[in-house]
Amino acid sequence: MKGREILNDRNIKKGFDHLIKKEPLFKAVLEEKNYRIRLFNKRKGFEGLISLIVDQQLSVASAKAIFNRMKELIQPFTAKNFIKVSETDLKGAGLSSQKINYCKGIANKIISGDLKLKNLEKKNDSEVIEELTKIKGIGEWTAKCYLLACLKRIDVWPAADLGLMIAIQKLKGMEERPKQLTIKEIAEPWSPYRSVAALLLWSTHDKE
Repeated sequence: MKGREILNDRNIKKGFDHLIKKEPLFKAVLEEKNYRIRLFNKRKGFEGLISLIVDQQLSVASAKAIFNRMKELIQPFTAKNFIKVSETDLKGAGLSSQKINYCKGIANKIISGDLKLKNLEKKNDSEVIEELTKIKGIGEWTAKCYLLACLKRIDVWPAADLGLMIAIQKLKGMEERPKQLTIKEIAEPWSPYRSVAALLLWSTHDKE
């Protein structure tokens, strides 16, 4: 079904072929990577969504360290267990007050049944974005990264991502870093494999 296709080895290879035709500069990148890219992997559900909240506006290394400390506090990592942890302990793990509020809000919506993350798997991309962005703390970047990292959708383009802007600037030899609207336009011809393009570009920017 359109808007629900999942990344797999077969369609990633088809994506490579499509991207090279639409953007010949990708060929050298793919050759350098031996036509292999690492997926952006996060767990489906509450844990993956909270991990993306932690990721917001932080380096990959900082976000990973904070989230690992949170996982030590919350075992298993469920909404019910999250709200049992004190704000002091969450701050001690490195989570800001604002993000604590966002995460508690999400946890309470899951506990109340207002948010059923399992149901998102049956929805198309635009429906998932619409539902998630209604929640405080979840903007378009977080919703799209949930689609890409947790649901493994094939045509997602998080245009607000700084790493993608830097990677496109490098790929195209642009003097100035392109803005969000610019990279959205640049990526249009890469559909329906924009997730593959994002993964490939991230690999040049080093997300570790």
